Amino acid sequence: MLFAPFAGESVCRRVPAPAVPKGTPNMEALHALDGAAWLWHPEMGEREPGFVLFRLNLKSARAETVRLQVSADLCYTLALDGALIARGPDSGDVSHWSFATYELKLKPGAHRLEALVWWATTPQAPDSRMTWRGGFACAGLGAAAKRFTTGPAPWRVTKLSGMKWGPPLGRSYHVLGGSAVVDLARFDPKRAQWVKPSVVRAPVEFNPCGIVARGWRLHPASLPEQRHDFWSGGSVRAQVPRWTAGKSVRFGAELAPDAATAAGWNRLLQHGEALKLPARHQETVLIDTDDYLCGYALLEFSGGAGAQVRVDWAESLFEREETTTNKYGNTPGPKGHRGAVAHKLFFGFGDRWILGGSGRRWTGSPWWRSGRYLMVSIKTGAKPVTLHRLGVERTGFPLVSTARFAADDATLGPVIELSERGLRACMHEVFVDCPYYEQMMYVADTRIQMLLAYVFAGDDRLPRRGMELFDLSRGRGGYPTMRHPSFERQESATFAMIWPWMLRDFALWRDDLPWLRQRIPGLRALMEALQTETDENGLLVKPPGWLFADWVPGWEAGWAPGQLEGRRSALVNLQYLITLQAAAELETWVGEPALAQRWTVRAAALADAITRHFWAEARGLWANDTAHETFSQHAQALAVIAGLRVPDPTKWADAAANGIAAATIYFQHYLFEALGQAGRGDLVLEKLEMWRELVRQGFKTPVESPEPARSDCHAWGAHPVFHLHATIAGIRPAAPGFRQVRIAPQPGVLTSLDVALPHPRGQVKLRAAFAGNRVEATVELPPETGGEFIWRGQSQPLRAGSQTVRMG
Repeated sequence: MLFAPFAGESVCRRVPAPAVPKGTPNMEALHALDGAAWLWHPEMGEREPGFVLFRLNLKSARAETVRLQVSADLCYTLALDGALIARGPDSGDVSHWSFATYELKLKPGAHRLEALVWWATTPQAPDSRMTWRGGFACAGLGAAAKRFTTGPAPWRVTKLSGMKWGPPLGRSYHVLGGSAVVDLARFDPKRAQWVKPSVVRAPVEFNPCGIVARGWRLHPASLPEQRHDFWSGGSVRAQVPRWTAGKSVRFGAELAPDAATAAGWNRLLQHGEALKLPARHQETVLIDTDDYLCGYALLEFSGGAGAQVRVDWAESLFEREETTTNKYGNTPGPKGHRGAVAHKLFFGFGDRWILGGSGRRWTGSPWWRSGRYLMVSIKTGAKPVTLHRLGVERTGFPLVSTARFAADDATLGPVIELSERGLRACMHEVFVDCPYYEQMMYVADTRIQMLLAYVFAGDDRLPRRGMELFDLSRGRGGYPTMRHPSFERQESATFAMIWPWMLRDFALWRDDLPWLRQRIPGLRALMEALQTETDENGLLVKPPGWLFADWVPGWEAGWAPGQLEGRRSALVNLQYLITLQAAAELETWVGEPALAQRWTVRAAALADAITRHFWAEARGLWANDTAHETFSQHAQALAVIAGLRVPDPTKWADAAANGIAAATIYFQHYLFEALGQAGRGDLVLEKLEMWRELVRQGFKTPVESPEPARSDCHAWGAHPVFHLHATIAGIRPAAPGFRQVRIAPQPGVLTSLDVALPHPRGQVKLRAAFAGNRVEATVELPPETGGEFIWRGQSQPLRAGSQTVRMG
């Protein structure tokens, strides 16, 4: 909030932490940072919210490179000589608290190292952040220890006043914390009173009796630094000539690009030309980024003491004001075309600054926001103000896409672009469900996002972190929580059962069996817990938590049908069957055949019980519950994925025609999986019409659920890209570590494909032309990889390297 934009990795970069011997965290010092004292402002209480600035003045006699380890609770921004160099810590829980190791390059001369740390708890802080208390720690490595380590090094601290928390968004389940209201005349280090910090936790000391120090148990960050690039651009689409104090603003006609009221703002946004606003001026402008951004709003200004500036964010504008909420507190309302702004209502969330201080200053948001539209409202006082820069420090996981999918269907490119933008917007220190409303990592959402990370980039760093965090969240006899990290514990057995699916995906799509073995004890705990919830038939009765299946209209809060009424659920038990199958495969791959056999036997018995209780012979479909009262695409899809009887696809592929409940955006991933297994990839291509319509309706990212949608950005809706590669092109791993590849194209109406899919040892490449029953393809496999090409019931072996396939 105080610093100039990111100085760049030539100044500071995150590096791996040095290896340390195995030991017990907080019972003994393992990392350099364990030997540092945790500091805080001496006048602040343990649970007192606030912004604290730590400063260390130092000199370098010559150019030098130093390594530091840093962490804080709740959040820190690290700066060198007034410029941002890092943010942290990565999300986690207190028992597995993340710290980062930095390589800092110092030029000869005097330097100022600063850490702005803020602490709060909900509702001011995001629900996705867990905390113990406010604190900051830094350790210099090697020869830098005495100069930088909190405790011996001469760090100073000041409490920055002038910051107030405003309300959250309202009208919806919005848990990103409060908006910020900052009086910059008071929030100013130049006016600060610097004091010696107090120690809130001493360095960790060895305890031979196994007693561990309270609080943060440190673990090195496994992720790279999040992105910090400065975005400025977009264009002013609408304007009102007044300051807008409320959250709702009705705009009128759209402005022409060269309108006088827009021209100055556009030059500021697009070319960095300063915008001078006179005293006693009021104005509100609507900026369309023509993108979906995640980041921290940044403003550089001079003058204008007492002026007020608000920057609010919205995913889209609304067609009308909604005054009532549903039982879940949501009022999504109709939004219409997402690119339209004329005569529509802006309802958003953001931060406000009261300008002050001397010289040119930077200010920004305390936490990252997201959306397509920015509404900037300004009211100057007795003095004019100059806006020098206005933009967004974009944040997110630095995903580098290496995949390629091209086909003779021009409508697929925009669908891929929309999906990739949605995935990137939902990849940060953790995968998030929706960046605008929750920023929570949920198991079901995350499993799909992990598959997309493998397909887009072959990048498993964030998937590993996600699987690890869910493993660490286990409680209640072994169940991972529904979401983690989270201020509140939320449970769901249906989500917990998807966690082993992630492990199986990792085993197949990536190649690191030693890492996977670390998760197997957690898998076994979950499987044992599930056994205690079964009846005499081996069916799950009502396992713990919110048994969410899909946001189907008429299904109470997305619950699997029949569960709230006390009946057995086909959906829940089919998930259980798939989980047993996954556990059996995983135990086989890690070398435990006896345990694999145990789960295989249980799976076979459960499959028989499911068939007896849920197969409805009269309809030739799988019922949702034992009473055979309702049917859904969900039951059919899960049964097919589990390897049970495949109903005639004409009875379930089109839900409306067959009078069964339709899968919405999330569960269509599993519907597409089942159609692919049933050999009907052509229907998957047809069903992408919904995503084509999103493109036509001006969406930049896939939505959470059918209209009226709450969230316009939900990465579980990006799964078409997975299916274009894995179902339509048909490229999938057929053995752990992707050691074997199965290529079984289902092109439907497509006549050509040009595909590259990331692989642990390179890329799988496919160029194919289809004509009637014939295919001619060039296939390239990475080293140490074999496989088979399947076409119309025929199979041809594949080897590493390039080869030609002609079949049909």
